[in-house]
Amino acid sequence: MTKRFPHWLTLAAALLCLNACVGQKDDEEDIDDNGNGPATTEEGAPGLVLDFTATWCVNCPRMHTAIEEAAQERPGTVFPVSIHFHDALSIDEGEALVSRFKIQSYPSLIVNLDASSLMTATAKDLLLARLDATAKGRKAACGIALTQGEGGALEVAVTAKEAGTYRLAVLLLEDGIVAPQTGGTADYVHDNVLRAVLSESVDGDNLGLLEAGQSIQRSFDAKAAIPASGKYHFLAYVIDADKDQINTVTSSSTGQ
Repeated sequence: MTKRFPHWLTLAAALLCLNACVGQKDDEEDIDDNGNGPATTEEGAPGLVLDFTATWCVNCPRMHTAIEEAAQERPGTVFPVSIHFHDALSIDEGEALVSRFKIQSYPSLIVNLDASSLMTATAKDLLLARLDATAKGRKAACGIALTQGEGGALEVAVTAKEAGTYRLAVLLLEDGIVAPQTGGTADYVHDNVLRAVLSESVDGDNLGLLEAGQSIQRSFDAKAAIPASGKYHFLAYVIDADKDQINTVTSSSTGQ
């Protein structure tokens, strides 16, 4: 004979299961600016990702994957810069950034030059949440137009959508570098590798006060920094100097 459980026991079990399911949350959904509670975000705002990495870092390929997945989910809004430390791909400007942001473990990343965003992200959603959190309250995105001339000349035009004091930073990044990667492969392809800071610093050159709708143009000579491989692109971003906050980011096409 089949035993039948009392109806009240069946109902209680169902309610218990429902409560457990509703109460369960993904850890990555509970993160705000300070890592506490859900964040109010401005989803999809362009963001700069400083990826502190090295060819000797065993876990760095996992972070590269998370950044790539984030860029694929939000095309044209996630702009990585690979900053190598103590390996054949490192440069002085990158080493200075390691000191500035007090990077002590690898991999690590900083989003939108916000020191408080320092983290290790091996999950796409965690990275996107932090990018969104650093974008809160920013002014309307400035327009940035990049025009490449002969011999490494670069013209950058910035148009303000809101009045404010702005700065402009320009980086040169190399793509398609094949070098052994611990935790990866012997023919690992390294993209977005910082090769030169063309502006005075990563904090940008002062553009002064711009009125809404006003445009200003700056020229940069990248000839000495262009890699022999010929595989590179420029990355430009505007900083709202009034708030010391990244306003917008853009890049030139790759495969020059």
